Amino acid sequence: MDVQPLISIVVPVYNVKQFLTKCLNSIIGQTYSNLEIIVVDDGSTDGSATICDDYAKKDNRISVIHKENGGLASARNAGIDVAKGTYIGFVDSDDYIEPYMYEKLLQAILKYSCNIAVCGINYVFDDGEVIAKANTEPEQFFEFPRAIEEMNTFRLFDMGACSKLYKRELFADIRFPVGKLSEDFFIMYRLFDLAQGVAYVPDACYNYFQRANSITKSKKINHDFLDAAYEQMVFLDKNYPNLAVIGHVSYASAALTVYDSYLKNKVQCPGSFRNHCREIILDNRSYIRNASYLSRSKKIQFRLFTLNVLLYDKVFLLYRKKKRV
Repeated sequence: MDVQPLISIVVPVYNVKQFLTKCLNSIIGQTYSNLEIIVVDDGSTDGSATICDDYAKKDNRISVIHKENGGLASARNAGIDVAKGTYIGFVDSDDYIEPYMYEKLLQAILKYSCNIAVCGINYVFDDGEVIAKANTEPEQFFEFPRAIEEMNTFRLFDMGACSKLYKRELFADIRFPVGKLSEDFFIMYRLFDLAQGVAYVPDACYNYFQRANSITKSKKINHDFLDAAYEQMVFLDKNYPNLAVIGHVSYASAALTVYDSYLKNKVQCPGSFRNHCREIILDNRSYIRNASYLSRSKKIQFRLFTLNVLLYDKVFLLYRKKKRV
């Protein structure tokens, strides 16, 4: 292996002029310098494209792809298609990273001789508040069963693509699904399967900006998240029957998550979808009951939803007022 292997970093850009400079500065200022920075302008109309070109003139590690707007998955895929690095990572253009992020992730990959490393996350809000993802575990390697559990419980890390570094060869036959929300979830369990484990770095190196008009904060209800959870469940049932509990509980959790998004966004949930969520939870109640990693409060949440959805709604909204992420 190269002493300093090339890392390709794909940065999809669409109308983020006010955030882009901070993002790109955080990448070019990395302590690990052997980088190929692929900036994909996805049809921006706010001047972001000019900023991308200006940075490419100042740093020869940066190349810019200009394309018609096709969405986040399409932009990432365009970057993957031309990447030359031994490793590849993703940074969304309204976020920024700590100076040592890729150095730490690469060190972990080399230390554990593995193909994926993941770090902690800071959630950064418009008002300046920063909430760090709980870093309760030391650096270590998680084999596939533990890695897939952590990803689905959101305890140490999640299925987001950006807080990770990957061996590029993992993407030989995998691309982000174009036209889908939750595009990360659709492929992450497959990448974990190919890698057969993940190196965990507890440091919060990725700063995830929670802006009011981002996809995660929009009023668009993300039913794709439920579809991705279903596909993961089918995959685990077929290939890892011993991990069926994780797949089925995650599917039930996704049903609640999508239903909760109606409440958070004050959008009327169709009765048919509410009933569908209830059926999913009831169909998977034995898995929920047997999931030793699930907290008692989470199990009560499932139970309350199936018994009294109106009371569930009231309790959820009261709890939501106290929680930001």
